[in-house]
Amino acid sequence: MNTHRRPTSAIFGFLLAGILLLGPAALLATDGHFLHGAGPVNEAMGGADTGLCIDATGSIAWNPACTTNFKGRRLEFHATAFVPWRSLSSTVDANAFGPGMPAATLSGTTVSHRNTSFMPGLAFVYHPEGSRNAYHGALLAVSGFGVNYDENTNFSNPILTPQAPNGFGFGRLRSNYALITMPLGMSRQVTDRLSVGVSLVPAYSMLKVIPAPFSAPVTAGSTMPYYLSANTNAKAFGVGAQAGLRYEMNKVVSVGVAYHSPVWFQDFNWKTTDLTGAAHALNFNMDLPQLVTMGVGISPSEGTHIGVDARWFNYTNTSGFDEVGYDPDDSVAGFGWKNIWAMGGGIQQKVASRTKLMVGYNYSQNPVPDKYTFFNTPAPAIVQHHVSGGVVQKFGIWEANVTYYHAFQNSITGPWISSMGPIPGTSVTSKMSENSLTIGLSKSF
Repeated sequence: MNTHRRPTSAIFGFLLAGILLLGPAALLATDGHFLHGAGPVNEAMGGADTGLCIDATGSIAWNPACTTNFKGRRLEFHATAFVPWRSLSSTVDANAFGPGMPAATLSGTTVSHRNTSFMPGLAFVYHPEGSRNAYHGALLAVSGFGVNYDENTNFSNPILTPQAPNGFGFGRLRSNYALITMPLGMSRQVTDRLSVGVSLVPAYSMLKVIPAPFSAPVTAGSTMPYYLSANTNAKAFGVGAQAGLRYEMNKVVSVGVAYHSPVWFQDFNWKTTDLTGAAHALNFNMDLPQLVTMGVGISPSEGTHIGVDARWFNYTNTSGFDEVGYDPDDSVAGFGWKNIWAMGGGIQQKVASRTKLMVGYNYSQNPVPDKYTFFNTPAPAIVQHHVSGGVVQKFGIWEANVTYYHAFQNSITGPWISSMGPIPGTSVTSKMSENSLTIGLSKSF
């Protein structure tokens, strides 16, 4: 009896430790604002595991039906370091805001502070011997974004000049958003070929935005309206669900499909002050969009595994991303993202008795329309092409996993936008690329 209870106690202990380690770290995104993979093996495989089911972390993240593929107990944990590169450029032609505003054309580029981020993750599967049921739990870094641009006081980059009346822009621009999920669920081997699975998905997120354009501008202490700042990491809790199935067509080919509901969050809430010191309450709601994932796994031999996945992300019906433009009080309604598809694939090859190598590629459509670049300066989730590689090395009952991936630079450009519409003679450009290294340990017992 005690033997059966230990795995459950262990997983909740690791989940708690992971939440405590989360801290204020910002996460950077690859497929929209989702990470393209979950854990070192799945990342190295380009995020493909919906039909292949070769590691517990990727299986729990994308298709809970996959967890019947593991026997006994499977424990995986990892740590990821993200090193992003982001820049923000802007141009305002002379007289773009009216006669003499500005008197000469302003143009410049600012590089965001790197802010390397670290994120833990873990997964646990328990499939009792002789049982058709398997049980799973995990802590998964899922999505996020962040920038940190200094205020521009010499007017060389107009979008980062102080807010009116001392400039034309946002001033210092900083965002920090991170989201983790904690899926808990079970799967069942319905037949020798068909398995199904479900997960309840509690979630936790944090958000900081300086300034906070989703709040109505105020005039207290100034001759012109300005945006307040949501300058602390506000926290929100949410919940969603996911369900999937996996079917083994034969000993070589398997297919999988899963549906992930939206994760519905509480509002983020902040208490801040204006220039006079008067208190204000700010709030904003941002959910995690629903997605559908489907995949094929091909295992032509015991040492060769090939996976291909396709995913659809529904941003246009997700709070915080669906609306765009200005509300009647001149607050910004949302990011205005569009729905996207992402595709990824990878190969795992056993090259020695204890060593496996992996390579992968992932492509994502860009959810941010160029015309809305201005509204998305705090959230430039625009990278599209990713390449990855990893190694699995076995040491006794343990496996060490190391994966590196690179997201190639992408850029978008659009006009500045006021409540009256796009402003002629203005432009803003966001660029982003990313490098990531994930190290993990895992064992079956």
